Amino acid sequence: MKIPFSLFLVGRLLSVRFQSRYDRMRLLRSALLISLVMIPLVLALIFMDGMMDGITEKYITLQDGHIQIEFPERLDERIHFSDSSILSADYVVSGFGIVYSREATAEVRIKGIGEDYFNERRSSQLSFQGSALQKEGAVASVMLSTTVASQLGVQIGDRVAFMIVPDSSSAVVRPVLANVKALYDSGYHELDSSLVFMDIESALRYFPKEKNARTEILVHEGALSDLASVVTQIESFNGSGTLSYATWDEFNGTVYRNFVTSRQVILLVFLMILLVAGVYVASIAQELIQDSIQSIALYKTMGATTISLFLAFFTAVMTVTLLGMTVGVGIGLGIGSQLAVVLSWLAKTGLPGLQYYLLDFPVVISWRPILTICATMLVICSVTVQFSLHRIRKISPLELLQQD
Repeated sequence: MKIPFSLFLVGRLLSVRFQSRYDRMRLLRSALLISLVMIPLVLALIFMDGMMDGITEKYITLQDGHIQIEFPERLDERIHFSDSSILSADYVVSGFGIVYSREATAEVRIKGIGEDYFNERRSSQLSFQGSALQKEGAVASVMLSTTVASQLGVQIGDRVAFMIVPDSSSAVVRPVLANVKALYDSGYHELDSSLVFMDIESALRYFPKEKNARTEILVHEGALSDLASVVTQIESFNGSGTLSYATWDEFNGTVYRNFVTSRQVILLVFLMILLVAGVYVASIAQELIQDSIQSIALYKTMGATTISLFLAFFTAVMTVTLLGMTVGVGIGLGIGSQLAVVLSWLAKTGLPGLQYYLLDFPVVISWRPILTICATMLVICSVTVQFSLHRIRKISPLELLQQD
């Protein structure tokens, strides 16, 4: 008897036929406000995940790779790519220095690369103009970012100078001239403001390979969960025993820890918003019971139990909540699918406040965090609504004697 009566009462509480205009507007208003809470949460989640994944991908493909093998000699020529998890292997040299022109200076990370370094995957992460880096005479060839070039006031064809310290144990500062052969733009200011590419022949002259040379590995998506096995595979190619290596989350530990911390802080903010939404849903239940006191008293007089009434009102409130969430998530996903267009427009505005954000990342909707947010919302609302519904126990059949 409890379940059929509860379903009957839920139908009366939610049916347009048995409600006044005020009651209908109250339910619609409640569902609408819940939708307005979910829309920005979904959009923020899509933006947060997309931007962080996009920034991570740019650091991996352009600056670090998935794996860096600390080995002074070339390994890239010994690695076989057929039937393996390895996408590419590149012999690179990295160091630090100061680049300067007649107008300004900039502290940069110098990365020596070969002519075939920019494969299809890396090329997809940037746009560039000019020619590929090639050794020409005694002068080094470099590719600057448009950010650094603008800061220095130089363009393709100009010359810049570097002050290079070969290693931390040496006090000898080496001045180097270089031709600007190309300019690139990755879309992320923090990376562009520090990374400079140089032809590897010149870089090997200025940075000792014993300390600065390494083999940079990019792997396929399916191998990201087990990078150690990729290194084992490379060791079998090399045939020289155990190799010293580091994975992508270890080279720039500070950057990736900042991403993790930022994600945790944002999720904490989401949780606070959901708590506020839960309090609002509890107020909906409180208002619904307040307007139904005499009806509840009548139902108790007719033999309805507190549990059946509790279940009916709980189901009605959670149905409104679920409806609002569904509409909000649907609208959020609809807007989020067009987010790339909006971000592209924002990137073209050139607003200074946006330069520290990555705005050209691909929008990929990840269902797991969205479903987690929805499940958390339902759990919080389920708990807060129960506090409001406890008032049903205190309503006596004598409430029928009260006058409106």
